[in-house]
Amino acid sequence: MSWLFVRPVFDDITEITYDEAQDAIDYLREKGVEVVDLAREEAIRENVKRILRERPDINLAHYDHGSEDAIWGNDDRPVIDLKNVDLLSGRQSYNNNCSSAKKLGVEAWKLGCKAYWGYNSIFYFSTDALEEFKEAVNYGIKRRIDGFSWKECLEKTKEKMTELADKLVAAGKALAAACMRWDRDHLNCYDAHAPEPTCALRKLTIKLLGPLVGWRIPRTIGVAMILFLVGWGIALHNFAHQVWLLKGTVLSLEGGYVGLFLTLVSFILLTRGFIVWLRRG
Repeated sequence: MSWLFVRPVFDDITEITYDEAQDAIDYLREKGVEVVDLAREEAIRENVKRILRERPDINLAHYDHGSEDAIWGNDDRPVIDLKNVDLLSGRQSYNNNCSSAKKLGVEAWKLGCKAYWGYNSIFYFSTDALEEFKEAVNYGIKRRIDGFSWKECLEKTKEKMTELADKLVAAGKALAAACMRWDRDHLNCYDAHAPEPTCALRKLTIKLLGPLVGWRIPRTIGVAMILFLVGWGIALHNFAHQVWLLKGTVLSLEGGYVGLFLTLVSFILLTRGFIVWLRRG
């Protein structure tokens, strides 16, 4: 298990995340884990892209600013975004950044990322509890190196964050404790469980077909399928009405019925083949 650490430094926040990353790097190296460190000016898109393409066996750890659809580098450009998120396919990705699990993590999971660890909202902290937050943000990757599953790492990290929040309350650091609890509640790992959908149609698709297929059907294809079935139903109703007007019954062997039947069978076969293909990954 090798890890590529990406840790830019360009403001006060990234000075803190740089230090947090160093703590994790030290732990991994003590355990004999290979670490490739892209620090400061080296933490840019081209270097991340090159190493990930050269090293299909390496995982990614990012300590810096994040947004819903990107994780950022040292030069005000994303190192991973929705345009190159396929680079995470087959890897584990550990993220100490804001919000990237909301969209980027979902897309990474859909494209075969083995585990995406991150927060689906802003990560809050206070400077009077930097050691506690350092322990919290690195707890998951340390337990993973110790041999625990990602599901166990998530459970243990949330337990640790609860413990740390209680400790901060006892120390009179109420704001830090509130931040810790917020971060705990917005921490996700898309391996231990699938992402939670917000779209009602996506929820229904996942319920009917399971998360593996339900998440991977593109929105445009899902809408196209619904429109096809609605249009097919309208065409069937209209044709049956015309047959009834001409013959006084809708039950008549007509070419239109044959065409509609063959069209529906073709749709079912194509949909079934598409679902089988999605399940194969």
